[in-house]
Amino acid sequence: MVSITIATHTGFCSGVKRAVQLVQQSLSAHKGRVYSLGPVIHNHRVMEILKKNKLHLVSSINNIKPGSTLILPSHGSSRHTESKARQMSLRLVNTMCPYVSLVQKICATLNRDGLQVLIVGDRAHPEIKALLDIAPSARVITSIKEIKEDAFSGKRIGIISQTTQSREFFINVVNTILKKNKKVSEAHIFNTICLDTSRRQEEVKGLAGLVDVLLVIGSKTSANTKRLLVIGQAINKNSYLIESEHSRFPTVIKRARRVGVISGASTPSWLVEKVVEKIKKYGGSRK
Repeated sequence: MVSITIATHTGFCSGVKRAVQLVQQSLSAHKGRVYSLGPVIHNHRVMEILKKNKLHLVSSINNIKPGSTLILPSHGSSRHTESKARQMSLRLVNTMCPYVSLVQKICATLNRDGLQVLIVGDRAHPEIKALLDIAPSARVITSIKEIKEDAFSGKRIGIISQTTQSREFFINVVNTILKKNKKVSEAHIFNTICLDTSRRQEEVKGLAGLVDVLLVIGSKTSANTKRLLVIGQAINKNSYLIESEHSRFPTVIKRARRVGVISGASTPSWLVEKVVEKIKKYGGSRK
C-alpha cells in the first residue's frame, strides 16, 4: 500500500487564481473577441481550456482586431506593448500578479534614481523581459560565474529578484556581489521573491526528505515548478515533474511506500486531484 502525502501549498497561488478569474470574466463579457499575447499563465492544461472557451492566443499584437480585448499576462508585459495596444483602441485587461507589479515599481524607482539595477533571474523569462523594458541598462545575473571582481566598484547598485527565484540562490548572488565589490558606493537590496514561492520551496525541502518518491505537478514552461523540481532532486533523486494524469509516471512509484505530491503555483487544484487519483491506481492511500 502506497501512502500519499499532499503538500499544504498546492493549487493556484492567489495571483494566478486572480488572473484566471479575470480571463474567464472577460470571455463571458466579450465573446469571441478576447486575445492574449502568449499564455496568460504557464500551465498547458489551463490554457487549453481557456482556448476552448474562445480565448485567442496570438504571437503579435498586429494580429488583433481593433476594438478587441487584450489580456496582459500575469508575469508582466512590456510598456511598448501596452502603448501600442492603446493606440489600437484595444480594451486592456491586466492580469499581472501583484508581486510582479511590486517588482516593476521597485525596478522603476531604482532606475529613476540612477542606480545600476541588477536582476537575479532568467533572461528569457517574460517577467525579466518586462523589467528590462523598464530599465534597459539593468544587468541580469543568472549564475555566480557572471559576477566579476570590482565590476561595480564606486557604483550605486540596486539588487532585485525574479519573483519565482530560489531564495538560496538570491542570497548567494547578493553575498558574492558584495564580497567581490567591497568598494561599492551604495547597495539597495530587495528580496522580491513572492511569499507563495518561498513557502512552496521550504515545504518541498521537508517533503522530499520524508518520501520515497516526490512528484512535482506543473508545466515544464513554469519557472516556479521547475525550481521546485530542482530543489526536490537535490534532496531526493526520485523526484519527478508530472504535467498531468496523462503523463508517464516513473516506474519506481510501483515499489514506493511513500509518495509526496506538491504543485507549482500555476497548477490548479483539480489537476492535483487527478494526479492523486492516478497514484491511487498503483495502490496508494491519501494521508
